[in-house]
Amino acid sequence: MTKTAKTANPYRVALHGMDSRTCKTMEMYLKGPCRGAAQVVAPDDAQIDMIDADHAKAREILDQRKAAAPGRPIILLSLQSLQIDNTFFIKKPVTAEQILGVLDKIGLLLKAAENKPEPAPAPAAPAKPQQAPAAPIKTTLDVYVKPVKPTKPIDNTERQKTGKHQSAVQLNEGGFTAFLGTVGDIDFDDEAQLPTACYDPRQFFLGYVQSAAKTAGLQARPLRLSSIWKPLYLFPEQNEVWLDADDKQLRAFAGVAFKPGTANNMSLSALDPAAAGAERVPEKYQDLQAFIWKLAIWTSKGRFPIGLDIQRPVFLQRWPNFTRLVITPDAMRIAALLVKTPTAPIAVCRVLNVKPQYVFVFISACHALGLLRQSEREADAVIAAPAPDKPKNEGLLRKILSKLRGT
Repeated sequence: MTKTAKTANPYRVALHGMDSRTCKTMEMYLKGPCRGAAQVVAPDDAQIDMIDADHAKAREILDQRKAAAPGRPIILLSLQSLQIDNTFFIKKPVTAEQILGVLDKIGLLLKAAENKPEPAPAPAAPAKPQQAPAAPIKTTLDVYVKPVKPTKPIDNTERQKTGKHQSAVQLNEGGFTAFLGTVGDIDFDDEAQLPTACYDPRQFFLGYVQSAAKTAGLQARPLRLSSIWKPLYLFPEQNEVWLDADDKQLRAFAGVAFKPGTANNMSLSALDPAAAGAERVPEKYQDLQAFIWKLAIWTSKGRFPIGLDIQRPVFLQRWPNFTRLVITPDAMRIAALLVKTPTAPIAVCRVLNVKPQYVFVFISACHALGLLRQSEREADAVIAAPAPDKPKNEGLLRKILSKLRGT
């Protein structure tokens, strides 16, 4: 049995090229989704080095670690596909399956190195004049990883997309209200009002972005979503969006409920190659999933999406990629419960002793990314494969597809 199945002796991992927030997120991710298969320790106590290869000084960090701890396994995390000898690679966004798979390989490697017998001393022999020194014995690490072609340098334009690559932001209780805003007509302390604490994504910018993202994915080509605000560019192959606005502006627009007839001012059009490849400020590119996640948070303001029954169990199909997402208060605890046990949202509040708005905003964000499902029975949720969501804004989607016909 490998160590990933047994957490009594977790691997000791040192993190490099990550800020304090990212380190904290990775530490929680190793404890949660990775089932405690590894723990974060100081570099001197580590068995494994993990480096964010998208860091500006990634090459320098890699060289330093190889010199400081020769033979120690190194894991590289990057948005690009890397091939560097004597390293293990995990492509971002990182998943628990990727980490556990690499740890399994490293575990076999470390075990082989530990069990390798010492070479028996050679019998004494008459000294030979001018005998060449014996070649050094190769270690298991030298044999295990075959050399590959040198990696390409990290693209500077890709590195400049700070909005796309920004690490998770963790909210505490004090910053939650300031980040989300408040809903004045709902008293979340009154349980009788909770069933009315809902919103319809189709009445907000969120609903249109979700429909546009699905259309762009189906057509596999860049699209432009025009609205009463600023245009949003979607690049499905790169899993990116581009918006000429900062988070403060987006947060304000996300909370505005559209009036009837606003759909007439929304349009989705295909980008020709010249427009798709036009120069845009790199810092304003954003990861598509991270964009929709925070847009859902700002739209929700602590409410849950209409169509979900807070009295019936919901469950998560998989853990959200917390390394790139805004982490709302108690998000880790809520995720751990809903991955393991289908639970009604209203019951989550009682079981974990968590405020309803914390539960509802997390559920809203997961629902927007298609990670959340509602089950008729708990057994159905655990055993049966859930059916995919129906597209939101079906009327808008039909309108968009008709406009795109012939383009």
